[in-house]
Amino acid sequence: MCLFDQASKFNIYGLNQTDIRIGSKQHKEKVFERLQNEIVSGASHDAGERYDAPKCHHKTRKAVLGNIKSWIDSDNEAMKIMWLYGPAGGGKSAIAQTTAEDCHDEGKLAASFFFSRFAAGRNKKDGLVATIASQLCVSIPNIKEYVIKQIEKNPNIFKLKIKTQMQSLVIELLSLLNKADTSISYPRLIIIDGLDECEIRKDQAEIIKAIAKSVSMDRSSQLRVFLTSRPEVEIRQTFNEESISSICTRLALDDTFDPDKDIELFVRSCFQSLKHHHILNSMLVSWPDDKDVDTIVRKSSGKFIYLSTVIHY
Repeated sequence: MCLFDQASKFNIYGLNQTDIRIGSKQHKEKVFERLQNEIVSGASHDAGERYDAPKCHHKTRKAVLGNIKSWIDSDNEAMKIMWLYGPAGGGKSAIAQTTAEDCHDEGKLAASFFFSRFAAGRNKKDGLVATIASQLCVSIPNIKEYVIKQIEKNPNIFKLKIKTQMQSLVIELLSLLNKADTSISYPRLIIIDGLDECEIRKDQAEIIKAIAKSVSMDRSSQLRVFLTSRPEVEIRQTFNEESISSICTRLALDDTFDPDKDIELFVRSCFQSLKHHHILNSMLVSWPDDKDVDTIVRKSSGKFIYLSTVIHY
């Protein structure tokens, strides 16, 4: 009902009336704005802030990427979380970025969040679930109506625990959507990269526990969560908890995947590109020689970040 409906014979000065009916399109847009005000816009895999994000050379990391893809496509209901871990500079973010791009192109990516200790908003937990929920509204448009209803039901939801937010804005909604129409297949992969770059350590553990609790309660959406981080003590201890380890498969970036072979491929590809664009390329036919390549590979010690630094400078 409008303000002063059917009233007559009086004047009001200096009053601006805003008439937004509950359930109207304008009202829903206002509610959705609350969500948009909480997101971290630079955290997604395709954010402009991350325009030059590292990714895998097309000939490298085939075994690792193949393992991840097999897990994503698997019907194994038990292992809903995959934790990829390894040392700094080992290529975790490049693998996460490549996986995100490939799955996005294949219609499998529901949402992504890339932590960064040096980027405002991306080094804390606060906007994580809001950002995931916002991306779900794009990758699965039918979910937007459910998200709005949840925010209407609890306007302070973004101030609650991560576990509560995750359950209300992600798991419950995906389950409802799946029950509403079981004939449609929706994107089901959420990627969270660089968890160790969330600046407060206890928040790292809270995020893992919230995700594990939420996906363990999910019975219908077939959600998959791919997490990457360094194997820091608190993170490792959290993943070792029985309730989490029972639903989580692990992938270690170690010598099992022969990183030196991938690094050598990358080295040769990078130098070939440098030669091709160099003004004196006709004089660089035999450059670099195998000995130089071997030296770089050996000094890399399995870390792509060393190679990236060498090529850059």
